[in-house]
Amino acid sequence: MAERQICYERLTWPQIREAAQADKVVVIPFASIEQHGPHLPVDVDLRLASEVCRRAVERSEHALLMTPMAFGFEPHHMAWPGTIDVDWDVLIRYGVCVVSSLVRHGFKRVLIINGHGSNRPILEMIVRLAQVKHPEALIAGQSWFALGAVAEAFGPLQASDHTSHACELETAAYLAVDPDLVDMSQAVPDYSFRRSPHFWADLTGKKPDADSTVPLVAMEYFATGSYTGVRGDPTKATAENGEVALEAAASEVAQIVDEMRAREILSPPDYHDADVEDLKRRAAAAKPR
Repeated sequence: MAERQICYERLTWPQIREAAQADKVVVIPFASIEQHGPHLPVDVDLRLASEVCRRAVERSEHALLMTPMAFGFEPHHMAWPGTIDVDWDVLIRYGVCVVSSLVRHGFKRVLIINGHGSNRPILEMIVRLAQVKHPEALIAGQSWFALGAVAEAFGPLQASDHTSHACELETAAYLAVDPDLVDMSQAVPDYSFRRSPHFWADLTGKKPDADSTVPLVAMEYFATGSYTGVRGDPTKATAENGEVALEAAASEVAQIVDEMRAREILSPPDYHDADVEDLKRRAAAAKPR
């Protein structure tokens, strides 16, 4: 499928109207511009999220690739030059505005694929608020690196202790996309982050230590746990392994597109005046589906 046909911003308004009438799922990359160590460009999150979305949309006749939401929540990364920080509430309002515009034009299904760790709570609020505002639509999202297929595909190949930031996974994926922009001569491992059972992070959710348990929601200033802007070991990265991770992510996103199209959009009921016994009977008769 030609890029001109899959990219929202390269269509005319009649073509966009046709896409909405065809019930296409709009896939939106959501990312950031931030430092990624001395060896990677600052567009890592944007480039990788966009790549996953593009590959997924190319796999599906039922999807349309939206212009990326390129910036993210970044106050903890401002110790190094290059990072662009946007206030959380601005990002949430911005994301809801984008979704609302799409719904106004007739799109009923919107999938946001995130590429930046600290956008995760922002993503959740965009999805929740947009869904409440537009019960006639289905809004969903996930981070590409958190998809089950990525952990399953990349986990057996992972050579470093953990993946977190400018790490083996992100470096490998960027090598697969644009190796000329990766300076592996500047790549260094940085494990200065102080790990403990409840303080750790891994992009694919892999527990780094035997005593690691469910991690706390915490984001200390990044420079308190990294000298270089790296967390992990990018020197272990290979383009081949990055290609495996990207393909796994794209394949799962394409599957999610199909799942969203098949999901019936139900109008929210109001049970204020409902008969409680009737609701209990209906609940008891319901079958998993």
